[in-house]
Parts: sequence; structure tokens; C-alpha cells
Amino acid sequence: MTIEELKKIPFHFVSHIALKTEHICNYVSEDGDIAFSVITPVLKNGDTGNPRRHWRIGTKWYKSTEKFLEALEKVEGNEKD
Repeated sequence: MTIEELKKIPFHFVSHIALKTEHICNYVSEDGDIAFSVITPVLKNGDTGNPRRHWRIGTKWYKSTEKFLEALEKVEGNEKD
């Protein structure tokens, strides 16, 4: 799967939590198989830092989009066999 194909998947907002040290927004695909979290750190001065994204396929989480896409290709490859 390419980034362009990934962008075509509809994701829906599921939840948000605001902690003292970070804010987390969770999104899930319509079929529930793929999800991601956007984690935004809160700096000591109260400003927000650069957000990072963690991805999920099934129950396995990936901390980088590159690793997520690699894993997604393997999953898709297994379905074609």
C-alpha cells in the first residue's frame, strides 16, 4: 500500500485525552483493522511540541509510518495467497 492509497481510507475520530504532558487523539478505519494515534507533547512552558503518529494493524502498534507501511504490505501479501 502506498501513502496515496492510505490517504483514501476513511478514518473516524474515536477519542481524545488531554494529559499534563501530552494530548492524544485516536482514529480508526471503518472496518476497525487500521488505526492511528496523534500524540502531541505539552512543553513545560505550556506550548505544544511537534506531534508524532503511531499506527496500528489489528493489535500490533508501529511507531513509524515506514514500519507501518512495510507491515501493511506483508499483511496484504498474505491475503493474496
